[in-house]
Amino acid sequence: MYGGIKVVWTPYTQHLYFTLNRRTRSINRQEARTHSIERREANPEVNYDDQPLSDAAADDDTQNDADQGDEEEDVNADIQNKGEDFKVGLGMTLRLPCVIQPSPKENEAVAFQWLKDGAPLFLGTQKMGAPDRMSIDRESQTDLIIADLQMSDAGKYKCDIFKQNIEHTVRFEFAPKIIQVTATNRGQVIEGSDMRITCNVSGSPPPKLIWSREDVAGENHGLSESDGEFTEDSVYIRGIRREQAGKYLCYADNNVGKPAVGSISIKVLGKPRVHVHKTIVNSAINVEAILQCSAHEEPPANIYWYKDGRRIEDSAEHRYSITVDGQHSNLTVVPVGDSDFGEFTCEAENQYGKHNRSIELVQSPVVEGLDAEGAKLSWTVHSHQPLEKIHLELRQLNGDGASKTLPIPIPSQKSHEYEIVYVIDDKELDLTPGKYEAMLTVKNQHSWSDRTGQAVIEIEGEPLSIQGASVYRGASTDGAFSLRPESVLLSTVIMYLLVRLF
Repeated sequence: MYGGIKVVWTPYTQHLYFTLNRRTRSINRQEARTHSIERREANPEVNYDDQPLSDAAADDDTQNDADQGDEEEDVNADIQNKGEDFKVGLGMTLRLPCVIQPSPKENEAVAFQWLKDGAPLFLGTQKMGAPDRMSIDRESQTDLIIADLQMSDAGKYKCDIFKQNIEHTVRFEFAPKIIQVTATNRGQVIEGSDMRITCNVSGSPPPKLIWSREDVAGENHGLSESDGEFTEDSVYIRGIRREQAGKYLCYADNNVGKPAVGSISIKVLGKPRVHVHKTIVNSAINVEAILQCSAHEEPPANIYWYKDGRRIEDSAEHRYSITVDGQHSNLTVVPVGDSDFGEFTCEAENQYGKHNRSIELVQSPVVEGLDAEGAKLSWTVHSHQPLEKIHLELRQLNGDGASKTLPIPIPSQKSHEYEIVYVIDDKELDLTPGKYEAMLTVKNQHSWSDRTGQAVIEIEGEPLSIQGASVYRGASTDGAFSLRPESVLLSTVIMYLLVRLF
């Protein structure tokens, strides 16, 4: 404000302001001269020439001053330095130079002003809106001093004189810092709902964010556009799935100092999912069997066991015993009759629903882990009753579909778990080179097992040099011994039988 009028400070108004100030004294003297003339005309008898400070002298002085004022010219000043880019930190004190020649100390008529982002700060040394932390340097009378730098001080500063100016840029630069990582409903969301994770971070220049997820196994997976929608400070996941639970990490980096890392754990809530260790378990009368199941999801679930649709209670009854360790539950069964075998169900329940899986307790053999490597097959048989037969069925793939069934000799040693390795001699069996599908069935004194899933073997047409087969007792210190073929067909087969006793 100037004289009650709002003034917009431009180089022109600035120049006009200082020009008017310079000429104020000349105008005042001119007014004094006019007043003296009027007095002379009003009192002609009075001799003013004898007065120590006569009106004539005043008139002459005023006239001279007025004439000189009319002849004054603008001061030809120049800014000697150039604008700079300043990278600063919070709390620092900064000097922004403006070197003017002639300087205001040398010629008080030199006019200049400081502006920030177009808003006036100082007109000369007169404060026009600058905060208390800003001042004009007393020594140079032109440099701008900013103390205790704040984020609001960032911007463009202009030192301006008539028809000339320079501009300094002030930028803050400091390492990123994670202020807080937040998520919808504090990171506990229902499966199928939407979730937003936000990473509040400070730093200058503004840090860039990278997101990743650490699963329950501790493996880190970088997030991509297929995982969610990314904004400047957040990731939005639509219809979150159970497998997307885990620890989410936010990495902030702006190439100043070390990157900052923040994290939040996300739990996806929903009905439980039951996991069973084995879907089929072999046992025998009066032989203990342990059925295992678990429910790892959130929130924790109650686990119950059922037999033929009837809930099993944990009681003193000898046949059944239930043990629980967190979200793991074991059902121990000691069958006393055939009716104690069959389908057992493990069911988990929480406030979001139920889920169950079934386990078969059987007396027939259970074959596991049928695997092939070239012409070599390996598998494991579980049976608490003595084995009677092992049949291997081979069917050529991409051929005529004909199959061959090979009887495998029964291990002489008794056990409830057998690990068997069998190598096919394609030369003796007259097998066409190619790939074959292999399946197994095993019979004990109770019944046949289910047919196993297939394994694929590859016959290359070259005879093997192995001439014998061996059986090992895994649970004893006995040495290996030879096993002779029991039929003409088996004489064409080279076998390895590895049996482990428990």
